[in-house]
Order: sequence, then C-alpha cells, then structure tokens
Amino acid sequence: MSALWSSPEHRSDYCASCAGERLFEQPPCLDGHETGQCPEWACLECGHAILLGLAESVRPVRQLVTAAA
Repeated sequence: MSALWSSPEHRSDYCASCAGERLFEQPPCLDGHETGQCPEWACLECGHAILLGLAESVRPVRQLVTAAA
C-alpha cells in the first residue's frame, strides 16, 4: 500500500475491490476516536473498508499470590 496523498480525513491508498489507487475517507467514528485517529477508512468509490494502524491490546494484570506465614 502506498499513500499518495493524505490528510487527517482523506488519504489515497490501494483498494482491493477497485483494484487500484483510490481516495479513502474516515467515516464518522462510533468508537469515540478523534478526527484522524480512527483506524477505519472507506473507499469513496465502492465503500470497501480498510483498517490502518496498530491494534490495541489489553493484557490482564496477574496478581502475585503468596502463602500466609
């Protein structure tokens, strides 16, 4: 994927459905991300969605249990 043009709301990227470079935009985010921070992008021509960025993972905290003396 090569971003030929990008801004916080729009970027040019490869669309698998259109089989070529297309303009993508960020649809309104329902997860509460600020403009330009949401990983979801949609092709303006066909609506194909892509996710860009790193996945956030939450690791459970393990508590150390010790035997009472």
